[in-house]
Amino acid sequence: MRAARITGIVVAALVLLAIVGLLALKLFVDPNQFKPRIVAAVRESTGRELTLPGDLRLGVFPWVSVEFGPATLGNPAGFPQAPFVAVRHVALRVRLLPLLAKKLEIGRIDIDGLDVRLQRNAQGKGNWEGLGGKDDKSATASAPGSGTASAEALRDLGGVAVHDSRFSFRDLTAEKINLEVGRVSSGIATPVSARLLLTTKAGAAPLDLTARFIVTPDLAASRIALAQLEFEGSRAADHGSPALGFKFSAPQLLADLKAQTASAPQFAAELAQARLSGSLAGTHIVDAPAFEGSFKLEPVSPRDLLGTLGTALPATRDPKALSRLSAAGSFSYGGNAAEAHGLEVRLDDSTLRGKVAVTDLKTDAMSFELALDQIDFDRYRAPPPAAGQKAPPQTAAKPGTAGTAEPQGLRTLVLDGTLTVGTATVAKLHATQFSATLAARDAVLRLAPLRAQIYGGSYSGEVTLDSRGAVPVLKLDQTLTNVDVAPLLRDLANSSRLSGRGNVSTNVSARGLTADEILASLNGHAAADLANGAIEGMDLWFEINRATTVIQKQSLPTGASSGRTKFDELKMSADITNGVASSKDLSIASQNFRVGGAGTVNLASEAVDYRLNATVLRQPAPGPVTAANTLVSIPVQVSGTLASPKVRPDLEGLARARVQQELDKHKGELQQKVQDQLKNIFK
Repeated sequence: MRAARITGIVVAALVLLAIVGLLALKLFVDPNQFKPRIVAAVRESTGRELTLPGDLRLGVFPWVSVEFGPATLGNPAGFPQAPFVAVRHVALRVRLLPLLAKKLEIGRIDIDGLDVRLQRNAQGKGNWEGLGGKDDKSATASAPGSGTASAEALRDLGGVAVHDSRFSFRDLTAEKINLEVGRVSSGIATPVSARLLLTTKAGAAPLDLTARFIVTPDLAASRIALAQLEFEGSRAADHGSPALGFKFSAPQLLADLKAQTASAPQFAAELAQARLSGSLAGTHIVDAPAFEGSFKLEPVSPRDLLGTLGTALPATRDPKALSRLSAAGSFSYGGNAAEAHGLEVRLDDSTLRGKVAVTDLKTDAMSFELALDQIDFDRYRAPPPAAGQKAPPQTAAKPGTAGTAEPQGLRTLVLDGTLTVGTATVAKLHATQFSATLAARDAVLRLAPLRAQIYGGSYSGEVTLDSRGAVPVLKLDQTLTNVDVAPLLRDLANSSRLSGRGNVSTNVSARGLTADEILASLNGHAAADLANGAIEGMDLWFEINRATTVIQKQSLPTGASSGRTKFDELKMSADITNGVASSKDLSIASQNFRVGGAGTVNLASEAVDYRLNATVLRQPAPGPVTAANTLVSIPVQVSGTLASPKVRPDLEGLARARVQQELDKHKGELQQKVQDQLKNIFK
């Protein structure tokens, strides 16, 4: 007992002696006399100028403290003269008793008016580089355990306070920074709060950002827990940009560095009117980060949301379009890939389900399997021009420049996927049971097979867009089977020129960046086989009757043209060269006449030039035309345009044909008379 008392007295005496020594140090030693040495040491270590115009002040009990300010640290050579770092006041406190035991335990750190200005020079070097000093590596190597000592010093930190500070880099500026960190120690819940104004570019309204959370570190187990995390910000309306607010919150965030796991069982985010919630869990967060979770976007109006963000959506034909969006699903990331699966996205009256994946984040390769229940794309098209107003002309642009019809991204697109649509309307064209398989790589996009039920029949085909050359090449191979042509043309081309039911096929290719270029370069083959229809805008039967009465010198028929040519069967094929379709086998058949011929249609200008031969039957009859059942054959010229065709019987040709018929008719009689006369002469 006596030895213990003696030891205690000795220790107390030593502590008292140390305190007295420190008090003497404060009373008799002026720390400002060391400023030249400090400045010189900094210059030698970093090559930068340190200025300490203010006084250095020492404190000794119950803290050993150092206070100084103002102070500046200059930029290295090759940068502006303005300081790299400036500060108004700094106070650093160290606990006294641990220090007597040769242990460094930092108490509270107070920083006021810190201003850090990060810059890069013309060579790309940052003014923060080289702060470790010329012999940084050798110094570290010569002081083993120094990093451990630093970590030990921060194991029980009394707190940090940063007031009215600033940070800048290029156009990014954070100012009025205020940070409060409570006592930091293993197993202790530490409150943290921060606020700052962030400006992303000159003249822009600053974002007012605040953050609050409680952090509990477990340094021995390498675990950290965040609770009651709240991060929010706001931007005032400025320069035409509306006011904006956003928020992120999570009741709990956990990270285990040894197990390499992280989790946020629940999070919520708000941006203007949008509300997003979900969960997140991560594994291998240090070596090979992998995350998975879920998300849910509450219904929001995309038009209103983007308007709040300062982006106005273009007008649509349906003013109620883009008024409701919601989404939900799960996601995963890892192994250089990301996927959203179990998707359910609702836009207005349409619902999209399936999955989308980026299979290679380095190349942006994508895949998808999506099913859409219904969509009316016409709702989202731009409104038609007002009466008397022409649509803006379409102009071509150089390949690879902005404004081209072929997006530059197609050259590097890697894509595989399938899409099904229950019901779709595109440019008034209606289709059901649509399905498509898409594949894109090496600058070639291919959609095949394409299938749909359309206008009482079926559609099948494939589309290829080849962008490997300077000008993209489009290839179409399509077949319509047993389709009702009248409503198809009405919806597709706003045309009522043809009706009937049957088959239509096209196998064409073209190159260009605009619709006009594509039509002018169109090459390939097309065919049609229709039944029980009519050609609107021309009455061949009426014109044939008129021509027949003229030839027969009869009165013109009474009554008006019906404006349509009914047929039982229409067949034709066409070879297309540079946008001009040439047909040699047009055949139109009805009970009263047959029409056959050849001609051309310029698909760009819609000019028509056809030479037909109309055969009038003595009596209605199916099958091929016979001489006995032929009343008259009349040549017919069709000119004008597809929108306004002109039908004109070739009366001169008809007259020549009639004369030839009469000659043929009496040719035999004349030959017989000549033979009879010759017999009489030689009797």
